[in-house]
Amino acid sequence: MSDASSSSKIWTRFESKKPDGSIIKLKIENRPVEPENDVFEFLMEHFVTEEAVHKASGVSKNADAVKEYRELMTLVFTAVPIHATACCIDDDSDTRGKILGLSVVQLMRNTDKFEDLIKDMVFKTEEMQRLLYAAKVLDGYTEDKSEYDIFYYGRGVIVHPDYRRLGIAVELVRVRELICKDTVISMTCAWMSARGSQKAAEINSWRTMSEVPREELEEKTGFTFDKNLPSFKFMFKDVLI
Repeated sequence: MSDASSSSKIWTRFESKKPDGSIIKLKIENRPVEPENDVFEFLMEHFVTEEAVHKASGVSKNADAVKEYRELMTLVFTAVPIHATACCIDDDSDTRGKILGLSVVQLMRNTDKFEDLIKDMVFKTEEMQRLLYAAKVLDGYTEDKSEYDIFYYGRGVIVHPDYRRLGIAVELVRVRELICKDTVISMTCAWMSARGSQKAAEINSWRTMSEVPREELEEKTGFTFDKNLPSFKFMFKDVLI
């Protein structure tokens, strides 16, 4: 089995045309996942503020909730196998550049329970309590994944607002399959909670395991979501090893 977490590994190189017609060279590479490093801060700045469930929870608007979320991420990043791949400009240097897009996956077994990981944590803010309740509601729609013994579970794919519509999300999702092949894991899956990530998965031939209408999830969680997103999709890809 290869070491997919090797910090120097570059998974793909590709080019994309910017709105002004110029060509930008990009690459997807591994990034170390550590508390409060660039991966951590990119997730805090973009994923927590823009991903549908996180945004609806209001966590990013409450300083105390942000502090609790940082504590949660620190625990998760240090307690379970987390793997991050980042998109950055390909300038032929060995220096890690600015993160333009990020994909985070967690190696899980079907017996793993997120609530077991955080059972000793106490969250006092209403925003964090609501976020974790919503996560529990979503988990109830994913029982079908139990037929797989081990898989890569997506913990987020996000692209910097200034670099969207360049095919970065499509490439980040494609690399998840490459990671599976490299580590001999036959399935990867994730909740796709944005049209961009759903389209990226569809382009990469992911299938939908569960689909929840926006209105149904609003009723069960008490959240209000962007009406431009008709449904949340739990999507997966069987990978030929």
